[in-house]
This record gives sequence, structure tokens and C-alpha cells, in this order.
Amino acid sequence: MRFLKSTSPLVLLALVCVAFADKPAPNAKQKLSAGQTDFCRIIHGCKLENPGGFCPSAKEVGPASFTFDSTRCLEARTLQSRGVGPSHPIVGYPLYRFLGMEYRVIYEVTDTISVSRERLEYLLSDLPLSAKLVSHYQNQAYTAQYTDGAHAHFSGTKGGHLKGEARLISGGYSEKRLFYFGSGTAEVAFWKLRGPALMDFSYWPVPGKSHTVGYKMKILVFPGNGVINKIMNMGLFRKIVLGKVRDVLDDISETANKLNAAGGADIQRSSAWSAEEKKKVHDFFKLP
Repeated sequence: MRFLKSTSPLVLLALVCVAFADKPAPNAKQKLSAGQTDFCRIIHGCKLENPGGFCPSAKEVGPASFTFDSTRCLEARTLQSRGVGPSHPIVGYPLYRFLGMEYRVIYEVTDTISVSRERLEYLLSDLPLSAKLVSHYQNQAYTAQYTDGAHAHFSGTKGGHLKGEARLISGGYSEKRLFYFGSGTAEVAFWKLRGPALMDFSYWPVPGKSHTVGYKMKILVFPGNGVINKIMNMGLFRKIVLGKVRDVLDDISETANKLNAAGGADIQRSSAWSAEEKKKVHDFFKLP
């Protein structure tokens, strides 16, 4: 199965686990599918581990139409060094299959949000609570649900324009860096897009501003053909996408500010919030 005709750059925010479309080639004698070829090309091109010897030789796989240079191999090598390599039991094949595709588009946002590091991490660590808080204070219909006991994988929506699933595949709050891999659908201006994405999100306290956090978000999406690749690189499209990314982060920031201003009193009085949720909101105010 070749990749979907279009991809979503926004799933990252609800933001990870793509279903396995193809299995890695069991031996070199079998003809590789398009997805398996992409997977094996990045294995050889970036000199990554070859899980179980699934990929035949580079000659048998065939050359790519582009060069696997240091820029092209950056995410693959970084994630492998962090223990999320091609042999990873959950995301290994789908992640590296997409990293090996010919087309990719990168969106980067660097900005600040008005919330302390501690409170941001608290919200990031409980996405269902965060989604309910944003819906309450921003009048935006956000939802989020964890789908595993470890709270690493989740699904979510924003109104009728964005839905997806995502998995935290590496990183943590101690290093202030998080990697997510996911898939979803989104409506962006005239386009309805679907597919996978990888996000590298890092953040840091801003010196001298106790309730301000700087962040950098790098999003990689994987268009399935040259036409979609051109669309996703258009100035208008990029401007819309980056605006929507900032909108989500601004919603989080404004929610934290409104929650702080209200002191959580409105939530404590409301029957729409469970006792457990009210306690979580109470605990939020214990943070600096």
C-alpha cells in the first residue's frame, strides 16, 4: 500500500501511532512493496540498524531519487540514539517507513506562551483534563482520551476540523523535550488532509519571567506525491498551518491565565466536573 494522497500537519497537537500498512520484508527474495522500499532505503542511506536482517542489500533495494545527507538523516539518527530505532516493537516500521519517503515538509514554530513551566507540564501530563479546561474557558470543543494504561498513547479532536491519535515515543519533562508520532485528519482552508506526522517539541523557562515558557515545535509531515508536496510548501498553506499551531498553544496559555484569574472557583461549584477533576484543578494551584 502506497501512502495516503495527502497528510495532516496538525495531528501532532492532539497530539502518535500509525497502523502498520506493510510488514518489513521477511527475506531478500521477496519483491519489496513501495513502503518496504522506503523503509529499507533509509536503513541503508542513514546507516541504521537493520532489524533482524529484514532489508536486503542496498543494491537490491535500489537507489533513492534524493540523497540521505546529515539533514535528511537527522531525525532518524536522533531517535535511534534515543532507543527508538527501526526495530522498535510499536513504532519502528511505520515511523522509519515514513522517514524514508521521498517527500517531506517541515514546519517550525518558535515562540513563548504565558504559563509557568510547572503548570505547562501539569497540563501536558493530563490531556483529558487539559482538553476539558480549554473547552470550558475558550469555548472550543477539544476532547482527549488515553488509550493505554501508561498514558503514552491518546486520541483527540478539536471541533469538527481536527482529529487524530498520537504516541509519546521519546523524551520527558526532565529534559524538557518530547517526541510524538501520530496520524489524523484535518481541514486546512480548502483542503481536507490525512496522514502521519512527527513532532519534536522542546521548551524552556524564560529568564526573568516566572510565568513565561519559550518553546520550539518542529513538525515533519510526509506528502505522498509531488503535487501534495508543492501544496504543503505554498506560502499561503504554510501560513495557515503555522497559524493553527499557534492557535492551539495560545488556547492552552489563555486557559491557564483564565483558570488562574478565576481561582478555579467556577469549576469547584459546577456539577459538570467530577470530584477527581476538581481535585486536579485544586492541585494545579499548588504549582508556581
